[in-house]
Formats: sequence, C-alpha cells, structure tokens
Amino acid sequence: MRQLDLQARFDAALGAVPEDLRTGPIGVAVSGGSDSRALLHLASRWAGARGQTLRVLTVDHRLRPEAAAEAQQVAALCQSLGLAHQTLAWEAPLARQSAARRARHALLASALRAEGGQLLLTGHTATDQAETVLMRARQGSGWYGLAGMRRLSLSPVWPEGEGIWIARPLLGETRDTLRAALEREGAVWIDDPSNANPAYERIRVRRLLAGADGLHARTLICQQGFARLRAVEDAFLAHWLLGVGVVADGSATAGLAGLPPERAARGLGVLLQCVAGRETPPRSENLAGLAARIAAPSGFRGATLGGVRLRPRRTGLRLSAEPASGICPADPGVLAARITATARLFINSAQDLTSCT
Repeated sequence: MRQLDLQARFDAALGAVPEDLRTGPIGVAVSGGSDSRALLHLASRWAGARGQTLRVLTVDHRLRPEAAAEAQQVAALCQSLGLAHQTLAWEAPLARQSAARRARHALLASALRAEGGQLLLTGHTATDQAETVLMRARQGSGWYGLAGMRRLSLSPVWPEGEGIWIARPLLGETRDTLRAALEREGAVWIDDPSNANPAYERIRVRRLLAGADGLHARTLICQQGFARLRAVEDAFLAHWLLGVGVVADGSATAGLAGLPPERAARGLGVLLQCVAGRETPPRSENLAGLAARIAAPSGFRGATLGGVRLRPRRTGLRLSAEPASGICPADPGVLAARITATARLFINSAQDLTSCT
C-alpha cells in the first residue's frame, strides 16, 4: 500500500509540472544510487501509463575507476525496462565538486537538447533538501537561499542549459522512504564511496542530521516557512520582469522605482545575469550596494557590474554588455527568452510549498 502511495505522490508531483514542459522526450538523470534508482522505477511506470518517452542519462565523471561499470549496470537495467539509455563521459575530469557539478549539468542538458527534450528529472529528496538548507545556513545564506531547492528550476549552466528545465518530483520524499520501497521490490542500488567521505561538507552535514533527533524535521519546517516567503517575493519579481524591455542591440531596459531595496537588488541580479549570459549573478553585497546607489537622492550616473554597463535613462535603466569585459551583446531573442523563462520560474514558485514531508 505504501508503494502505491509513493507512486501516486510521484505522479502528482510530476503532473504539477506545466504540461508544455512535458512534451517531447523527458530526460531522467540516473547514477545508480538509491535516489535515482527509485526515480527511474517511478518515472518508468508514470511514462508507461501515459505513452511518454523517457531518455535515461548517466554521467561518468571518470573520477573513479568503478564509474564505467556502474554506468553499464544502469544501462542493463534500462534495457530490462525497455528504456533508451545513454552514458555521458566527462572528457576533461577535475577532482573538484563544483567543476564536476557544472560538467554534469552541461552534459545532461546538451544530451537532452539533442533529443529535442526540455525537461530533466533528478532524484533530489527531502533528505537532500535538509542537507542543502543547513549547508547554506552555515555559509551565511539569507532567507531567500534558505527556502531551499525548487521543485522546478532552470538548468544552472549557460549556454548549454538554455531552454532546459529541471524537475525534482521526489523532493517531498525522504531517502529512507525510497530505500524501503526499493527493498520491497527486491531492487539493489550502487553506493558511491564518496558518500561516506567526511572531507565533503555535505557528508558532515548528513551525519549531523542523522545524529540529532528531530533536526531533519525542524530544518524542513524552517525551509517551508522561507519557501512561503519566497513564493510571495517571486510573484512580485515575476510581475516586474515581465515589464522589462529588450532592445534590438541586445540590451535591456528596466525601471526600479518603487521597488524595496532587497527586491531591487534581486531583480538587478537576474537582469545582470541574463544580459551578461552568465550562470550566476554578482555577489549579493555588490548588488545591494548598486541598488542603493541607484536609489540615492543624489542621482545615479551609471556603473558597471558583472560585465554589464548600467546607464540611467528617462524611462529607467539601460543594461548592456560592457565592451571592455569581452562579453558579446546578447541576441535579443535569446535575452528575451531567458528573462521570460526566469519570470515563469518565479510564477511557478508556489509549487515549492508542497515539498515538505
């Protein structure tokens, strides 16, 4: 009965993803670990009941000699399920987590785009959510970051991830729940030895959560409170972004009048990221300082941040690529699409309110 409940919850979570994003083949990122193995089984049943095509993708980072054999195990499992599978190899591996994460997302996004897909499923769980929130808190994140991972987000890499969305339909499930379901089915999974290495912060946080009674639940309760605040903030940001203009030369025009300082800084971060074609916005303290300068009674005469030049105009601000930074002006169509996608992401922010178990 519990397994049926799990499938129903999975189906509902994936059904909440906008329908137009579920057209074409859907990518499923599977490493062979318990979370992604459960994702594979649940997604396979969901797709089979609806005639939906799945493309299972496994990344071999080439950082461990066992990785190639593990990818082959996933391929064999997919063959038994009648699913197409592809192993993606990282040709220039670096033993650095941030580099591996970027390479993984770039490989997955590129492979899915080549198949004509736009939605990638990952196996992030409520357990991952609690770990992420505690890690962000330890790093000094503000309340917006403590709202945690989203059920639906844009690919974090650019330009490989252009047009690719990531859905996390297991974000309301704990790892223990998924492993219990796999055990009932007699399924096995692969344990990556790095998941026991305390050299990684996530593993240290994982042990902290496991050893402190009730900490996991309390962390998710806090995360949900911040997610509610984020949904409200995102609604305002989405409305503001839909009013941003895109000029034929690849620049953007926006008005900040009336925006509270924190929202102005956050909105500027989104636009600077879009205009510069970068994966992350400038640092939050730099954005806050810029927003304060723009709002100063003495008037704003212009500035440069994150490779983008900002100049005041009668209708607001003009943001364009700074020639000295080496950034090419954005294609106006691509820039408009990226701004619109971000606004759509914010509109869908309410999904995150159902992610707590």
